[in-house]
Amino acid sequence: MDLGKIVRGGPSQYLCTEDAISRLDELASSFSSVHIVTGEKSFAAFQKIYKKEVKWPVHRYDGTSSHEDMDRLTREIDQADLIIGIGGGRVLDTAKGVNHRLRAQYICIPTVLGTCSAYTPLAIIYNQQHEHIGRDHFQESAYAVLVDLSLLIDSPKDYYIAGIGDTLAKWYEAEAIPKDANQQIDPFVTLGLHAALQTKKLLLQYSEDAVASLEHHRITPAFRIVSDVIVGLSGTVGSFARDYGRASGAHAVHNAMSKIPETGCYQHGIKVAYGILVLLVTLGQDAEVRKLLPFYKRVGLSYSLSQFRLQDSVQAKEILARECQTELGFRFVFKTFDEAFILNALNRVETLANESDREEQQPKNLMARQMNSKYEHT
Repeated sequence: MDLGKIVRGGPSQYLCTEDAISRLDELASSFSSVHIVTGEKSFAAFQKIYKKEVKWPVHRYDGTSSHEDMDRLTREIDQADLIIGIGGGRVLDTAKGVNHRLRAQYICIPTVLGTCSAYTPLAIIYNQQHEHIGRDHFQESAYAVLVDLSLLIDSPKDYYIAGIGDTLAKWYEAEAIPKDANQQIDPFVTLGLHAALQTKKLLLQYSEDAVASLEHHRITPAFRIVSDVIVGLSGTVGSFARDYGRASGAHAVHNAMSKIPETGCYQHGIKVAYGILVLLVTLGQDAEVRKLLPFYKRVGLSYSLSQFRLQDSVQAKEILARECQTELGFRFVFKTFDEAFILNALNRVETLANESDREEQQPKNLMARQMNSKYEHT
């Protein structure tokens, strides 16, 4: 059974409040064998909010979201009827993979808002070298998702910005996938695409205020809205639209970038956001790129390959063009294309980025000249 082609519901329970973690004991009380899968920093952030002694065994993932680590943790846990995943996307995906192997139920508690992983019944899989190798779909959806705003308001800003970038891709990637007449009138595809469009609109409207809220550690309506969009609303896109609401070209660029070790320090969504621009250029939508660039700059998203501080940008482009050519993501959008097609898009993004930077600099240069002229005449 291809789970990617089946309409999937969301978590049995989804809670986004300032005290969501206070519900954890109640939710876990009906289970007899409960285990936690988490990371070092993730668990420390959780404990600051939970503020009680943790009564369940705690297991640390190895940072990879790999099949090997899922297998290791499954052997370590041996038996459970509830897995509690606490952490970012790779931790939660690891917890979902462990849960699937144990045939248990699971609860997701995100400690950063970098992806919609807490909501979706799938995992992005990497190898032990942190290279992307694919995705796993699971039959099980979450028993509960607890989005605790009191915890997340103190989470790292770079993850939050990355989450905005990853979620912004929902609309652009889904819209780029060709659909025949039947798919265009499919009510669930329509619902998923409406959700994708809504994620874009809400992010463009509220992201700047939400990032400012995080910087000042204030839970505002904007922060709550963007948090819900990153986790919940974005998770519904693929659940309803299935293959027509899934990741495509932008994530293909991210996956290709995982083959460049220097990009390993950048968050998933930062690379996906750059991939949006590449995807739009391949579609001939330079005007949309120009519209997005000011938003990228205001929020803090990377919009140029030069911002990834690569030692050899020419070689990096060649790697990206080669890897994207073999990635499924672009195959969902174009039936045929070659490395030169991707390489031209990468170069075009750099050109548009440079043009935007120059246009932005012109008023500053003019103001500087006017100030100098003023002082010369005094």
